[in-house]
Amino acid sequence: MNKTKVVSLICIVISFLVLAAGCTSNVGKPTPSAPTNTYDSAKGFTIMYPSDWTKDVPKSGPISVLFRMPTNNPLENLNVQVWNRSANETLSSRTDSILAAVQDFSNYTEISAGNATLGGNPAYKVSYTATYDGDHLKFTQIWTITHGKEYLITYKADPQDFDTYASTAQQMIDSFKIK
Repeated sequence: MNKTKVVSLICIVISFLVLAAGCTSNVGKPTPSAPTNTYDSAKGFTIMYPSDWTKDVPKSGPISVLFRMPTNNPLENLNVQVWNRSANETLSSRTDSILAAVQDFSNYTEISAGNATLGGNPAYKVSYTATYDGDHLKFTQIWTITHGKEYLITYKADPQDFDTYASTAQQMIDSFKIK
């Protein structure tokens, strides 16, 4: 075989390997769905969620709605809590209280924190890892206070799954509207 044919053959083999690697890079990994369904809560908000996430509306407790990710891990979800607050509670005072509470979790490590918006209102957002009820999880929480109510959204997942669904969770948070 001459040198030109050998070089051509090597180029073809390399091209094939690169294409094959690209075709299999997502094998076994879920492809997150975009939020298309709307949940309209009697507690004064709407939020969109993907059809492959399971919606659960608890009859009691602090969680207004919980969306389970399609990972079959019951710890992985995005949930919305609504709390009645007194007129003297502010975003700043609630932020201090919430941050103090999460910093008490075992193995708490802050990733990012700062001002944000939620449903068009000033909000605060924090991302962190921590051990919660014996499980090491990654969290993003965002909250706001308006009209005497606190709206708190928590997205949590195993650190290995967190980034896979983070863009979907952010789209859900972005779709959140206060009525």
